[in-house]
Amino acid sequence: MRVAEEGRPTLVNLIFVGDSITFGQYVDPNLRWTSLIAHRFDETFAETSVHVFTANRSAPGDTTRMALEKFPADVQRWSPDILFIDYGMNDCNCWSTDHGVPRVSEAAFRANLQEMIARGRVFGASEIILATKTRSLKRKVMLNGLRYEDANTRYSEIIREVAGEANVTLFDPRRSFDALSVDALAEKLLPYPDVIHLSPKGHAWYAELSWPILRAAVNAILGAKAAAGISA
Repeated sequence: MRVAEEGRPTLVNLIFVGDSITFGQYVDPNLRWTSLIAHRFDETFAETSVHVFTANRSAPGDTTRMALEKFPADVQRWSPDILFIDYGMNDCNCWSTDHGVPRVSEAAFRANLQEMIARGRVFGASEIILATKTRSLKRKVMLNGLRYEDANTRYSEIIREVAGEANVTLFDPRRSFDALSVDALAEKLLPYPDVIHLSPKGHAWYAELSWPILRAAVNAILGAKAAAGISA
C-alpha cells in the first residue's frame, strides 16, 4: 500500500448514517457492529500511517425523509470519503395513525436515496455504500394488508435498484439473512417482543458480512489518495 509504505499520514473519513440497525439500539456501544468495524480498522492499520476515522450518525426510528433533513449536520460537515447508507425498515412501516400509508412511500424512498447519493458525492464521498435491510421475525399484518416483512423485502429491492442505477456499491446483507433458518435468525435478533433489532451475536455477524465491503472501500480511497499525493 503506497500511502502506508511512504509513511505519509493519511486520513480516511468513514461516515455511517442509518436507522436503529446501524445505530445499534439496545446493545452495548462497544458491541455494535460499527464499533467492531472501527476496532478492526484500528488493528489493521496500527503499524501504519493510515488513520480511519469513523462516525456513526445513525438514529433509531429515522426514515430517509428525516435523514435528509439532518444531512447537513450528519454528513455534509464531515466531508466523508466513504458514506455508508442504511435505511428502509422505518420507511416501509405503517403506523396505526397513518391508516395504512407507509411512513415513506416507495417513490419517495427511491428519490430520497438518490438525493443522499447525489449530496454525498458533492460533499466528497467517492465511495458510497447502500445497504439492504436485515430480516426480522415481525409477523403482524399492517393496516395496508401487507405483512411487515413483505414491505421490508420490497424496500430492499428498491435499494438494490437504486444502487445499480446510481453506480454505487451494494452491500446486501438481506440475502444472508434470508438464508437463515428461523432458529438461526432468532439468535441474531433480540428476543420477543422485539424480534427486529440485532442481538450482540447479530452485530458480530453483521460486522463480518460488512467488513470486506468496507475494507475494499478504504483501499480504494487510499489508492486514490496515494495517486493524487494527498495526505492528512
